[in-house]
Amino acid sequence: MAFTLKNLPYRTEKPRTKGLTLVLDKGYSVRQAEDLVESSSNYIDVVKLGWGTSYVT
Repeated sequence: MAFTLKNLPYRTEKPRTKGLTLVLDKGYSVRQAEDLVESSSNYIDVVKLGWGTSYVT
């Protein structure tokens, strides 16, 4: 990685049974984004809210 992100969880070496999961918002409504986080937050590491922004959980 060419840069460092704060609070990024450590990723295990391959082969791995789990890893980082990125979700890219391609125009979700606020309600859809809330539903996604509510139902899947245990499996999501990074949510990208449009191009050029992100939130690390």
